[in-house]
Amino acid sequence: MVVRQKEAEVIEAVGYIRQSDERQDKEDISEQTQLRKIEAFCDFNGFKLVKVFKDIDYSGFRIKYTKRPGLMEALEYVENRPAVKKFVFFNLSRLTRLRKDFQAIHETLKTLNIDICSASEAVDFSTANGRFVAGILVDMNEYYSDSLSDTMNETKKTNAEKGRWNGGPAPYGMLKKKDGYGFIEDFEVSYYIRKSFQMAKDGKGTYLISKWLNSQGFKTKTGREWAPRRVRYMLQNPTYAAMQKWKDKYYPLLECPEFVSWDDFCYIQSTLFGESNVWKGKQRQLLSSILICPICGSRMHSRYFNHKNNRKYVCSRKIETGNCKSPNLDQASLNAAVISLLGRVAEEKFEPAHILPELAGTEDKSLNSIRKLQDELQNIERAEQQVFDDYYLHQKINEEQYNSIIRRYEKRKHEIHQLLDKIPLPVSKSFGDYDDVLKDFAEAIEVLEDDDKRRSVELLVEKIVPGEPTLVHFKWGEVKEIVPTETKKYKSKLIIY
Repeated sequence: MVVRQKEAEVIEAVGYIRQSDERQDKEDISEQTQLRKIEAFCDFNGFKLVKVFKDIDYSGFRIKYTKRPGLMEALEYVENRPAVKKFVFFNLSRLTRLRKDFQAIHETLKTLNIDICSASEAVDFSTANGRFVAGILVDMNEYYSDSLSDTMNETKKTNAEKGRWNGGPAPYGMLKKKDGYGFIEDFEVSYYIRKSFQMAKDGKGTYLISKWLNSQGFKTKTGREWAPRRVRYMLQNPTYAAMQKWKDKYYPLLECPEFVSWDDFCYIQSTLFGESNVWKGKQRQLLSSILICPICGSRMHSRYFNHKNNRKYVCSRKIETGNCKSPNLDQASLNAAVISLLGRVAEEKFEPAHILPELAGTEDKSLNSIRKLQDELQNIERAEQQVFDDYYLHQKINEEQYNSIIRRYEKRKHEIHQLLDKIPLPVSKSFGDYDDVLKDFAEAIEVLEDDDKRRSVELLVEKIVPGEPTLVHFKWGEVKEIVPTETKKYKSKLIIY
């Protein structure tokens, strides 16, 4: 019986190319160089190269391997193609420069029975010698990258301290100088950049700024229309304030035009983009960010009805889907009612004598101490008045007696005030750290500009749930009511305040 010899099994392979954006020797390990080396390795070993995956301008040290789209696509490809048995790259540093990443990639491919191969180092890591060499090479690559990173960090820190630019593309509206360490102004573009910063300082949000830029026919660096996100990115770039950020610290740039002053830049960041700030730069009305629909809990937005002078607050779900049955709210009267309420709240005095009755139900042990000291203080003040009358009006005591008694009273009053300062004032749901804000707000609320008025309201109010009555939830826990003055029924219910 003659047995036919089996044809040699074809071993499929995939290639992987990575080129960093930071290397200075790109011409030596260019994409084409790596591809030729991978193809030659596969030809020499009889592997069939079925596909090549690439990650161009991706670091093998700073960026985790799971963040490289080409590598992840390659791993997904070989998982769905059992015929692939070899994973080939130019050298081990192209795969990764981190030991933990190498181990993770190796384990993933090992479970798929796929060997990793270095074309330049002529090593097949499916063998014991290959795995031994791999460990040494990975350690060397990681050491090299660590050393290079330390050197680059020191160089960039020195550049920043000397006021030199640390590299990267020039911001839009600037052109790099020939020495690469500074910028000159591009006057054809800079007008629009400067105007954008001025608008942001004046309280305009990214939406309005992008709308203005597009209306002027001014395009982005890539020739596209401006979006609020792109405006936000531009306004957060400290280079326009002739500053450079390195390791969370800002350094002045010596050769750089100043499109906006550093003080104005910091003001814009704190108002327009501050995490704790209520204004996020969107175009919205006084209460649109704190109004909560009483029916479905969604946000309520301001919309025009009939004519431009007639705005109403409407549930967002009613606008989008038409499903919500919540009433509409007359915007002008509700705004006025909320401002009026804040004014009344702000006029209240938050002195200890006014706070104590509100704390009647608290279990705080300092409450009795405060009351005792305040009672004693009132008794001393009454006694002082009596002594004053006995000396000046009735001549019952002489000057020496009067001075002696008054000194004792003043000493004790001073001791009581010191004790009151040391005792922590109990805080109920109605009082807290907002006292100073409210006192200042009381004087300013009526004269604030619209944007400032909105920001001030949002600093104090957590949310407003409209209805009959409307509930205003303050950030210190207190809830106040606003009673509507009128309810009308058109196509939809309308509440007027």
